[in-house]
Amino acid sequence: MAETSVHGDIHRESSGDRPNRRSRPPPSLSPSDLIGALPNDVIHRIFSFLPLQDVVKTSVLSKRWQSTWTTITHFVFNGDRPRNHETYSFDFLSLVNRVLIQSTSPTVKRLHVTGFVYDEANSPKLDFCLRFAMVRRVEDLCLGLTASPFLYPLPRFASRLSWLVRLEVSYCCFSSGTSIRWPCLKVLSIRHGELCDQSLQKILRGSSVLESLELDSCKGVKNIRIDSTSLKDLLLVPSLFSDVENLWAPHLLSLRVSGFSPHDSMFRLDDVSSLVEANLYLRILYFSMSHVERIRDLLKGLLEKLRGVPTLATGGSCLQILSHWEMEGVPSPLSKCRNLTLNAPVSRWDLPGIVHLLRSSPCLEKLVIRLAGFTNLQFELDEETKDRFNYDEEDFLCSRKGNFECLAKHLRRVEIIGFQANSFRSKYLLALMKVLLGDALVLEKLIIKAELPTQHGQERHQDPVLLELLGVMQEVLSYRRASRNTVVIFNHPFKETSF
Repeated sequence: MAETSVHGDIHRESSGDRPNRRSRPPPSLSPSDLIGALPNDVIHRIFSFLPLQDVVKTSVLSKRWQSTWTTITHFVFNGDRPRNHETYSFDFLSLVNRVLIQSTSPTVKRLHVTGFVYDEANSPKLDFCLRFAMVRRVEDLCLGLTASPFLYPLPRFASRLSWLVRLEVSYCCFSSGTSIRWPCLKVLSIRHGELCDQSLQKILRGSSVLESLELDSCKGVKNIRIDSTSLKDLLLVPSLFSDVENLWAPHLLSLRVSGFSPHDSMFRLDDVSSLVEANLYLRILYFSMSHVERIRDLLKGLLEKLRGVPTLATGGSCLQILSHWEMEGVPSPLSKCRNLTLNAPVSRWDLPGIVHLLRSSPCLEKLVIRLAGFTNLQFELDEETKDRFNYDEEDFLCSRKGNFECLAKHLRRVEIIGFQANSFRSKYLLALMKVLLGDALVLEKLIIKAELPTQHGQERHQDPVLLELLGVMQEVLSYRRASRNTVVIFNHPFKETSF
C-alpha cells in the first residue's frame, strides 16, 4: 500500500518481520516558504484581486514577496477618506509617488489616481505621476480629482503620452497652445474640465483612432466639430456652467445628451446625419411655465434633427415638455424611430408625453419603459396648466385612439422594466398597458419585469407584496387583446410566467 504525506513524499510499507523503513522526510516548510514558491504569474493574479494598500502589505508574508509587489502592472490609488475615520489626514500624493518610485516593471498597464482634492502645491507630485505614465508606457490612465476651486493644468509633456489607449481626467485644464499626440487613444473622458474650441480640435486631430468621447460639465467649449471617421460615440453632459452651443458630427453613430440644462442654453444639433442611436435625458432646474416657450424651441430643434434616428431614448424633463405639447395640441415632427426607450415612472406628468411620442413614431416596432430609478421634477404651474393635467387617464387615452399608426402596423414588442411594489397599482401605467394590448394589432409580446424589495442584497418576499403582484397580473391578463398572437410574460424573481 502506498500513502502520500502532507509533503507529497511516497512511502512504502514493508511486509513480514522486517521493520518498517521510511526515508527521512524533508524539513518542514513554513507557510511563508510555500507562499514564496508561487510563480510570479500566480502572485500577480492574487494581487489583481486586492486593493493596492493590501498588495504592499503582502511584503511581510515572504522574503521573496518583499520585492514581488513592485513588479505589478496595475496601480489604482484612491484617496477617499475611509469610513469611520473622522481624523484622516496624510499626504496622499506623496504616498502615491513613493509607491511608484519603487515600481520595477518596465511597462505598466494601468495607473489610476482618484479621490483627492487638488491644490496648486500638488502640481509637482501630479507631474511626477504623468512622467511615470510616459516612461512606463501606461495604457489606461485616470486622474480623478474631486471638486476643488483649482484646476490642475496638464503639463505640456502630457500631450506626448503615446501609449495611452484610455484616458480619464477630471478638474483639469488644457492649454490651447499645446499640440496633442495620442496615436493609440480610443477612449477619452473629460469631466469638469476647462478647454476651448481650439484645444478640443487639437485633441481630436492628435487622436486619430479615438472611438469614444465624453465631455461632462466642461467649460469653454462652444462649438463641437467632429470630422473624425473613427469617433462613433459621444456622451455630452451639460451643466449650469456649460457653454456648448452646437454640435457638428456627420460621422457620429451614437449620441447621448444627459444632464442639467441651463435656462439660457441655445444648444442645437447641426449635422448628425449618420446617427443610429440617440439618448436625450435633460433635466431642467427650477422649471416653470415662463421657460416653456424657450425650452419648447430647444427640444423641437433637437427632435427635428433626430427624427431619422432608428433608436431613441428619452425621459426626464424632455418627456414632461412633450406632455405639455400634447395638452396644448403642439405638433411634433414625425420620427422614423423603430426602437424607443422611455425612462420615466409613468405618472400623470409623463403619460401625455408618451402618447405624443407614440403618435409621432408611426414606424415604432419596440417600446421599452424603464420605471425604476427615475423621479419627476416639481413643476411650477399656472392655474390653467394645472387644470389640463387633472385628467382621467382612460378618458384621455380613449380620446387619442385612432392616432397611433404604429399600433396598427408595426409595434411588436413592449417591455415594462423595473415593475415595483409602488408601481403595481399605478393607474396611468395600467391604463397604458390596457390600450397597448387592446389596440396593437401585430403585438407579439408584452413583457413585464417585476422587481421585489431587497434587504442586504437578498430578495425579501413578503406575502402582501406577492399578493399585490398576483392581483395586478390577473388584472392585466383580463384586458382585451387585439392580436391573438400576443403573449403576456411576467418576469419575476421566482420564474418567468407566460400567458
